[in-house]
Amino acid sequence: MNAKAAWPRIEAALDQLLDVPTSNRTAALLRLAGDDTTMLSELRRLLDQAARDETWLDRPAAYAEGAPAAPLANLAPGQRVGAYRIIEAIGRGGMGEVYRAERADGHFEQQVALKLIRREAVEHMDRFQAERQILAGLDHPAITRILDGGLFDGQPYMVMELVEGQPITLWCRDRRIDLDGRLTLFLAVCDAVAYAHRNLIVHRDLKPGNVLVTPQGQVKLLDFGIAKRIATGDEAIAETMVAPLTPGYAAPEQLLGGPISTATDAYALGMLLYELLAGARPWTLEGMPLALAVRAALQEVPPPLSQFAARSDGGPPVPVKDLTGDLDAIVAKALRKEPGQRYQTVDDLARDVERMRLGKPVSARAGSRLYVAERFVRRHRLPIAAGGLLLLAILGGLGGVTWQYLRAQKAMARAETIKAFVVSLFGATDAGFPTDRRRRDVPAEKLVDLGASRVEREFAQDPSLALELYGITRQLYQSLDDAESATRIAAHRTELGRKLYGDDHPIVIDSMFDEAWGAITAYDMGKARQVMATLDAVLRTSGRDETAYRAQWWMAQAALLKSGPDSQSARRQALDQAIALYERYAPEDPDYIRALQNAAILRMQTGDYAEAAALYQKALDHRLATDDAGGVGIAPVLVNQAVIFERLGRTGEAEKNYERAAPLALAEDGIGPSYWFALAQRAKLLHKLGRRAEALALYDTLLAQIRDNPAPDAPDIRTTAAQVQLLYANSLTAEGRAGEALPILERLRPIFESQPDDPRDMRRLRLGLALASARLGQPDAHVMLSHLLAENMAKEPNGQDTQDLRGQWGWYLLSQGNMEDAALVFDDAIHDEARLRLTSITPTLAWTGRARLMLGQGNVAEAKVDIERAQAAYDDLRAAHDVRVHTTLLLTRSAVRLAAGDRAGARDDASQALADAQRTDAPESAVLRQARDALAAAEKISSPN
Repeated sequence: MNAKAAWPRIEAALDQLLDVPTSNRTAALLRLAGDDTTMLSELRRLLDQAARDETWLDRPAAYAEGAPAAPLANLAPGQRVGAYRIIEAIGRGGMGEVYRAERADGHFEQQVALKLIRREAVEHMDRFQAERQILAGLDHPAITRILDGGLFDGQPYMVMELVEGQPITLWCRDRRIDLDGRLTLFLAVCDAVAYAHRNLIVHRDLKPGNVLVTPQGQVKLLDFGIAKRIATGDEAIAETMVAPLTPGYAAPEQLLGGPISTATDAYALGMLLYELLAGARPWTLEGMPLALAVRAALQEVPPPLSQFAARSDGGPPVPVKDLTGDLDAIVAKALRKEPGQRYQTVDDLARDVERMRLGKPVSARAGSRLYVAERFVRRHRLPIAAGGLLLLAILGGLGGVTWQYLRAQKAMARAETIKAFVVSLFGATDAGFPTDRRRRDVPAEKLVDLGASRVEREFAQDPSLALELYGITRQLYQSLDDAESATRIAAHRTELGRKLYGDDHPIVIDSMFDEAWGAITAYDMGKARQVMATLDAVLRTSGRDETAYRAQWWMAQAALLKSGPDSQSARRQALDQAIALYERYAPEDPDYIRALQNAAILRMQTGDYAEAAALYQKALDHRLATDDAGGVGIAPVLVNQAVIFERLGRTGEAEKNYERAAPLALAEDGIGPSYWFALAQRAKLLHKLGRRAEALALYDTLLAQIRDNPAPDAPDIRTTAAQVQLLYANSLTAEGRAGEALPILERLRPIFESQPDDPRDMRRLRLGLALASARLGQPDAHVMLSHLLAENMAKEPNGQDTQDLRGQWGWYLLSQGNMEDAALVFDDAIHDEARLRLTSITPTLAWTGRARLMLGQGNVAEAKVDIERAQAAYDDLRAAHDVRVHTTLLLTRSAVRLAAGDRAGARDDASQALADAQRTDAPESAVLRQARDALAAAEKISSPN
C-alpha cells in the first residue's frame, strides 16, 4: 500500500505515538505498524523529524521595496556579473542570493534583480536550473519575467525583472483597500497561477512575500524556486523527500511529501485569501517540528473566516458582515484537507469569487457546514459519545437549514416587492395620472414615467432595493426604445449607488456602463465620452484594468469610435483589447461572443474575410461549448459567418449555415426577424448562384409572412422586413426586372433614413436604387453611381461591395457610350488585379469591358487576348458572385470570336449564354434578348447563302 492510501491509518497511529512517552515509542511503533512496511517507514520518518525539531523552512528571497540587505553576501557593490553591475544585496533565501543590479555594457539603462546560487547550496543546483527553465517558459504580465542568465565563477545566475513593490497583504493594509479591491487583486493572482497551471507548472510556495503589488497596483508573482511541473499519468507519484516550503501556507500533502497537484496551489491561495480578508492567518506553523506541524495542519480546521475576523485585534480590514456566508464557504472549501475536496482548479476558485461579487450562487456552499462538523468530530473523537455525535449532527443540520430558510425568505420577500412594483405600474393610482382617461388608454411610456418617479420616494428606506428597481425601470425604457429616458434613469441609479457604496463599487460601475451605452444608443456622444472618461479613471484607480469591466469599457469604446477619424483601425484595436481581456478573465461573459462578432464585422469591412470567418467560428465554438439551452443565440452567428463564407467563395458551407440557422431561429423566436433574415440570406445566395426558381419561391414565402405579421410597425419587424425587401428588389434587378424593383426600393428609403443605426444599410439601398436606375436608363443613375463609389472608397475601400462596384461603374459608362472614361476605369481595375482577382468580379468585368472596347476599335487580336484574360480571371474568382457575370463574358466572347471568324466558337458561346440566361433571368430580361440576337447572328453567318 502506498503512503497516500495508508494515510488514514498513519494519521491515527501518529496521534497515539505522539501521546506515548519517548522511551516507550519503539514498542508502540512496532505494535501499531504490524507487518505494514510502508506504514512503519512513514511513521519512523515523521518521528525522526519530530525528534530533530526540524523546521525545514526555506525562505525564498524577496526582492521587495524596503527589504533589508542580506548579510554574508558573496558579491560586493560594483562587482560585474556578465553584462550587469551589482548595486546592493536585497534578499537571501534557502539556495540563492538576490541583488539589485544595473546593465553595465552600455547598450541601455536597466535595473534588474540578479539571483545567484550560493556556493553552499550546490545540492539545490537542479532546482535553481529548473526555476530558470520554468520562468523562461512563462509569459504573463503578473509573473516576474526572466531576462538573462549565465555562469559567474562557476555559479549559475539568472537576471529577472526588478519588482518594486510590497507584499499584497501589506499593500492592502497601508492603503486601506476595501473588500472589492482586495478581491480584484486576489483574482489577478489567481489568473497568474491559473496561467502557470495551464503551462503545467505548480508554484508550491504562494504566500504574501511572493505576491507583490507595485505602486501602480500591478500584481507580480515571484519566486518559482520550488515550483514543479505537473505530473501526469504514471508520473504522479509522491515526493521522495519533503521539499523546502513555507509551513503556514503549505497544503497537507506538501507536509506529508505526497503528490502535488493544482489543488495544492488552491490551498495556498485559500490561506492567502483568508489573511487578506481577516487580517491574519488562523494559525502559525513556522518554527514548529515537522511532525507536530503535520499533526496540527491535519487536525485543526480553521474557524470560519467571518468568526476569526470578528475576534481580530483592532478590527478586521473589511466589515465582518461582508465576509459572512459565501466568502466563509469559499475560503473553507479552498482550505479543505483532502485535495479531492478542494477546488480542483484555480479557475474554479476564481469563478466562485466572481460569482459571489455578482450575487450569484457559489459552488462552495454545498456541504461546507457538514464538513466543519465532521472535522470537529474527528478532532475530538475519543471524548465524544455516540449520542453526542447524533445531537451535534442534528443541530448542525438544523442550523444550516435555518440559515438557508431565512435567506430564502428574505429573497422571496424582495422578489415579491419587485413584482408588486412592476404590477402596480399598470394598476395603481399615481399622483399625476390623467383623471380623464382609463389606465389601458394611457401609453406604456407614461406608465413607466409614473413608476420611475415613485422609486426614490417609496423606497428611500431600502436604497439597495431602489437600485434594483431603477435597473428594471431602465430596461423597460430600453424595451420601449426610449434611449433618452433609459440614460436618465441610469444616471439616477449611478448617483444613488455612489452615495451608498462609493465610486468604485460594482453597482456604481455597472450603472455608469448603463449610462454610457444609453448615451451611445441615443447618439449623445458628448455625454458618452464624459461617462467613459470617468469610468476609465475609476477602473484604473480601483485596480480593475485586468478584469471583465475593462473588457466592457473597450467594447463601449469601440462603439464610441464609430464616427471618429481612422475609426476602423481604432475600433479594431479596441475590440482586440476587449477579446483578450474576456478570454483571460471572463470567458463565460455573454459580451465575449458579442466582442468576437463585432471584431469579425470589422474584419469583413476591411476585406479580412479569412480572419473574420475564424472569429465567427471562435464565437460559435465558445457558444456551443457553454450552451445549456439547445442552441439559443447561435442562429445570428451562423448567418453572419455564412456571409463571410460567401465572400470566401465557400458557398456550400454558406448554404449549410443558412439551412442550419433557420430552424434554430424559428425555435428560439418563432416566425419573425431572425428567421426571416436567415431565409432571406439563403434566397439571395441561391439567386446569385443562378437557382432562380428556388430563390423566388423562398422570397414569396418570406414576403407572405411579412405581410401577415400582426405587428408590422414594431421597430425590429419593420427594419428586418425592409432588409428582406431590399434583398428581394436587388434580385429582381439582377434578373432583369428593374422596373418592378425600383418602386420597392423607393418605398424603403424613409424606413432606412429614420433608423440610422447602420449607415451601410442606407448605402446598400442607394446602390440598389442606382443599379435599378442604370438598368432602366434613367439619367440620375450616373450621379448616384459615381457618388456611391467615391463614398464607399472612403468608408470601406477593401470591402467586396466597393470593389465590385468599380467594375459595374465601368460597364455603366460603357453602356452610355462614354468609352474614354470606361477605359480609364478598366485600366485602373486591371492595375489592381493582383489584389482583387480572388475576391471581386471587377477584374473579370474589366477585361471583358476592355475586350468590348478593343472590338469597337476594330482591334480583334487585342480583343481576343483580353477576353481570354477575362475568362482566366473568372476561373480564379473564389468569392460568391452573381453567375450572370459569366453570361456577360460569354456574350462578349461570342462577339469577339465572330469577328475573328470563329463561327462555331461564337455559336457555342451564344448558345451557352442563352441556356444560362433562361435559367437565371426573367423572360423579359434584356440579357435574354442579347443572347438570342448573338445566337441568331452566329447562325446566320454560319449558314450557306
